[in-house]
Amino acid sequence: MNVKVHYRITQDRAGIPQDFCGARHFIACEDQAIEDIARTQLAADYQIPQSAVVISRIEA
Repeated sequence: MNVKVHYRITQDRAGIPQDFCGARHFIACEDQAIEDIARTQLAADYQIPQSAVVISRIEA
């Protein structure tokens, strides 16, 4: 299933506070929570820690 995840980035690579919001589509797998998939992928794409990614809304 394809879901749209709205997210917020709270810090940049150096740990400096930042406020960036966006949305991206992800493919949901039955064996893993979509929040975990999205947080891991977004952290890797932006090269930031996973704690800097806040999931605000998920649309099916």
